[in-house]
Amino acid sequence: MKPQQLMICKGWINALYPQKKEAFVSLFSSHDAHILAALPEPIPFDPENLKSDLLDRIHYSWLAPFIRTLASSEIPLFLGALNEVQSEGLASLLGFEGPLSTLTKMGKRAIREMLRTQLLHNQELLPLAFLPKSPYNPLLTLTFHQLTRIVRFLGLHDLAFEMRQIIATKELKKIFSCLSKKEGDYLNSLLLHKEPLVFQRLFLKQWDGSKEHLHKLLDERGLDRLGHAVYDESESFIWYLTHSLHMHQGALLLKYKKKPTHARGDEILRRQVETLLKEAP
Repeated sequence: MKPQQLMICKGWINALYPQKKEAFVSLFSSHDAHILAALPEPIPFDPENLKSDLLDRIHYSWLAPFIRTLASSEIPLFLGALNEVQSEGLASLLGFEGPLSTLTKMGKRAIREMLRTQLLHNQELLPLAFLPKSPYNPLLTLTFHQLTRIVRFLGLHDLAFEMRQIIATKELKKIFSCLSKKEGDYLNSLLLHKEPLVFQRLFLKQWDGSKEHLHKLLDERGLDRLGHAVYDESESFIWYLTHSLHMHQGALLLKYKKKPTHARGDEILRRQVETLLKEAP
């Protein structure tokens, strides 16, 4: 059996027959039993996770390359098969202004299956209900807005380090004027302590002085930090996480996904992400 299939088996056994694990494992071949034993523990079973629709979880930008290949007469059909946020986002992105098609249940199901096939490219994902346990799993429960806020606040850690090098009050005020009150308050809390982990120094030298550009730099710094944090997560987790972000952001996260060189990097990043998850900025 494939590791993904064995992980699902492990999840069902743990959830439904915890007292009979040994009896069930004895039914597997010695090869599969060895792999099964080596697999990480799955998350506590939640039936609600089985109802999660993969297509509803992704950011609409991941669908844009395929939708652009369709004939103009087909676009209303495919947009009509998506949820409201996705269809509106794609319509805006593609410059589509026409009415959406009203589909039958069967037609909608068929189109959504086509879109899933395009997204997965034959990749086999673990269902959310059977992902390995991880302190980062709560990231997959967030909306796009909540997740991008976490990314932005992670970027503020690098900004706090940079600001220690700035003496001019005018420059400091300019930076704070580009931040929301919550971002400014969080940054002030970070300035009270020395940042123990920095991935790119002097990134403010690239800043053109605009609010939009500072946000872009902060988001990239946050994705760098998050990519280093989740470097050891399962392929399925990484797929879900990157596809919850804008396609461009997901690509950046994959670019930065690597083990931190700092000896305590894993611990520091886990603590920072967990803090932001609790505070829900």
